[in-house]
Amino acid sequence: MSGIVAGALTAHPPILLPEVGGAESQRVQATAHAMQELDAILMAAPATLAIVISPHSPSSMTSLPVRRATRVGGDLARFRAPQVRVEADVDLDLASKLVADGQRAGFALTWAEDSELDHGVVVPLHLLPRTMKSKHCVFLGVSGWPLQRFLAFGGWLQQWLQHRGAILIASGDLSHRLTPDAPYGFRPEGPVFDRLVIDALRGHDWQRIEGVDPDLVEEAGECGLRPLAILLGAARAAGLTSQVLSYEGPFGVGYPVVAFTGARVALDIQDLGRRAIETYLRSHQLIEPPDRIPMEWRAPSAAFVTLRKNGAMRGCVGSTRPTEATAAHELIRYAIASAVRDPRFHPVRLDEVPLLSIRVQLLDPAEPLTDITRIDPKTDGIIVRSGDRQALLLPGIEEIVTPEQQLRAACQKAGIDRHAALQVERFRTRTFE
Repeated sequence: MSGIVAGALTAHPPILLPEVGGAESQRVQATAHAMQELDAILMAAPATLAIVISPHSPSSMTSLPVRRATRVGGDLARFRAPQVRVEADVDLDLASKLVADGQRAGFALTWAEDSELDHGVVVPLHLLPRTMKSKHCVFLGVSGWPLQRFLAFGGWLQQWLQHRGAILIASGDLSHRLTPDAPYGFRPEGPVFDRLVIDALRGHDWQRIEGVDPDLVEEAGECGLRPLAILLGAARAAGLTSQVLSYEGPFGVGYPVVAFTGARVALDIQDLGRRAIETYLRSHQLIEPPDRIPMEWRAPSAAFVTLRKNGAMRGCVGSTRPTEATAAHELIRYAIASAVRDPRFHPVRLDEVPLLSIRVQLLDPAEPLTDITRIDPKTDGIIVRSGDRQALLLPGIEEIVTPEQQLRAACQKAGIDRHAALQVERFRTRTFE
């Protein structure tokens, strides 16, 4: 596969990072967790190049700037967090060819000499570390082109990259006028604009965005529409689909996180899990996942597989770190382990396999935690360690409603004294049934 193989519309509020927002960052946890999910999706895309577009990069009324440097960097010093810094290698040969070929195709591209990356680039790249690992980049700004020109450029860009796999990251927030305390004050058009964009992306009805009323755009006070238009033009030409991972606006600004991937392929969790268990019980062999693995199942991921029979638990085993090449392989391994290696239950029999229901929880990377009051037992799982003992507790356990209850339950599970020196990590899960 070549051209734009995946992409994303990403919010870029510096307050998303605890280094900038402190306790206020908790108010945008949905966006933070969606960025983790996006990182897992994009890292699995077969691409060595990232095209990154920011509305806060160098801009021009008539031309679209392309950064000219072999290596660029930037930090969040202006947001009192100079320690948050990203650096990236630029594919300067490709950027030079882009400018020349784009000009010949009738698109006014120009060079931008400024190499310091803005927060519209720093924030997304900082939050997509696995995606950006080992990738070369081309960085674009925006211009005063009409919306249709950005769409046309995106379509041309997809064709131009036909021999190179790339992801396209369109950095941008939506309306800055959602509430009276918003940065630009309140306008009723703000919520209307955001609802239109998000609904159109959820329903894959992109024409609504492409034909949006310019007066509505002006009154909404957005910054992400032009990068999004390039992405939409490229995504349409590449046959990608949009998936809204999150949207929220707690500070009066709309924060979208939207993944663009190939046509969605469903993974039948029940069928794959039951076939894995049945094959192993009959022959002690491991089956392989389907040839076409959905994007969200291609990256490595720790996983827990829960088996139920007639609603009652029949096994639950998983991993705290990835042990297989893909999440789909992890599902197979731990479906079998849940069936035959959970010491709390007798091994599953062949005649029971058709009666099993299967739930898979993919674990996002865990983060160290020192303040347990920041745990939400409904959505956060925890890993507790002390010496050579450890235990993992998944989120959403009905009888656990407070962080202290969750910590005590994890300690009890591991045989650890609650008052011992503890290492605690927090993680989120993505659930599939």
